[in-house]
Amino acid sequence: MDGTTSTTNPSEVASVPAPSLESRTTIVAILISVFLMGAGMGVQGSAVSLRAGLEGFSESVIGIIGSANYVGLIVGSMVAPILIRNVGYVRSFAASASLGSAAAISHLLWISPVPWMVFRAATGFSLSVMFVVAESWLNSSSSSHNRGRLLSAYSVVYLVSMGAGQPLLAVFPASGVEIFGATTVLISFCLIPVTVMRVTGEPHTDSEPPRLVRTFMKSPLAGSGVIVAGIMTGATWSLAPLYGQQIGLDGSRIGFLMLLVSVGTMVLQWPLGWLSDTRSRRLAILWSIGVSAGAAALIALFQPTGVVLSVLIFVYGGFGMPLYSLSMALANDGFEPHEMVRAAGAIVIYYGIGSVLGPVLGSQFMRWTGPNGLFLSMALVQALLLGFVLVRIALIPVLPKRKTPFRLYPRTTASAFQMLRRPRSRRRTEGG
Repeated sequence: MDGTTSTTNPSEVASVPAPSLESRTTIVAILISVFLMGAGMGVQGSAVSLRAGLEGFSESVIGIIGSANYVGLIVGSMVAPILIRNVGYVRSFAASASLGSAAAISHLLWISPVPWMVFRAATGFSLSVMFVVAESWLNSSSSSHNRGRLLSAYSVVYLVSMGAGQPLLAVFPASGVEIFGATTVLISFCLIPVTVMRVTGEPHTDSEPPRLVRTFMKSPLAGSGVIVAGIMTGATWSLAPLYGQQIGLDGSRIGFLMLLVSVGTMVLQWPLGWLSDTRSRRLAILWSIGVSAGAAALIALFQPTGVVLSVLIFVYGGFGMPLYSLSMALANDGFEPHEMVRAAGAIVIYYGIGSVLGPVLGSQFMRWTGPNGLFLSMALVQALLLGFVLVRIALIPVLPKRKTPFRLYPRTTASAFQMLRRPRSRRRTEGG
C-alpha cells in the first residue's frame, strides 16, 4: 500500500474502493452535458461561418470572427479557476452555459462583423469555462486508478460531439433563424444533467503559472506540433463550412463534410497511436502531417467534387487532426508525470495561439487564391512542420527509450492534465 515494493499486490487492487453512486452519476452527468455542449458549439461555429458568407462578410473578416472564439477560449481558461473557487462547479457551469446560449442567439439580433466578433469571443469564453469545470470536476470525482480511462472517455465523447451536431445543417438552412435556435437549445440542454442528477464533488483547481519557454525547449518538435495542430483545427472548423459554401455545396453536404473530419479523426487516431507506440513518435508525426498535407494539396490543386472530395476530406482530417495527441505523446515522453501537469498551461497556450492564427491565415489565402486557398495554406503549414521533423531526425537520430502509452488527449484546457496522475504503486512498477 505504501508503494515500496516493485510489484502491485493483487490484494491492493481488490481493496481499491468502488466509486460511490454519487460519483458514478456525477461522471455520467458531466459526460452527457459535455456531449450536448460540444454538439451545440460545433454546429454553431459552422452556422456562423455560413451565415457570415451569406451576409457578404469578407473572407478576412470571417477569419477574424473565427479567431475571436479561440481568444475567448484562452481568456476563459485563465478566469475559470477563480470562478470555480468562488461559486463552485454547478453555478460556474450554469453561468457559462447561459452566456454561451445567449451568445448563440445574439448573432441574429445584431448582424454585423464587430458584434459577431464579440459574440464569438463570448462563446469561446463560456466554452472554456465549461471545459475547466467539467475536467476539474471529473478529476475530483475519479480515483487515481481510473483517471486515465476517464480522460480517454471524456476525449472521445467531446470529439464525437463536435461532429454529431453537423447534420443539423441539412435540416435548418444557415439563412434562417432555426439553426441558431437549435444551437441555443442544445447548449441550454447541457445544463439539465448537472442540475437535476445527483452530483457531488468539492471544487478543486490547481493553478500553475505557464512555463512557455522552458516547456517549448524541453521538446521543440512537440511544441511546434501542438501549434500546427491548433492552426489546422482553428482554420478547419472555422472556415471549412465557408469553403463548402463558396464551391456551391448545400447545407447537407457541408454538414456531411464536417462530420467526415470528426469520423476520420476517430478512425485513424488509434492506428497512428499504435504506430507511435510500437515504432516511433516522429515517424507517426511524419505520416500524420505528410498524408494530411498531400490530401490538402490535392484539394487545393485539383478542386475535386463528389466522392473524391469526401475521401480527401476524410484523409485530411483523419491524418491531420491526431497531430495534437501525437505531439502530446512525444512531449509526455520527455516529462515526468508531475512535470507534464505543470507544463499543461503552456501547452494549452501554444494550442490557443495556433487556433487564433489558423482562421486568419486560412482566410487570407482564401481571399488571395479563392476557396481552395484554405487547403493550400494548411498544406504549406504542414510542409513546414514536415521539414522541421526531418531536421530534428537528422540532428537527433535516436530518442530516449522511455515511452508512455499513447492516449487520446482532449484539446481543451489545462485542467484535463490533472487526470494524467498515476497511482504511486503503478509508477514504481513502470519504472517512473
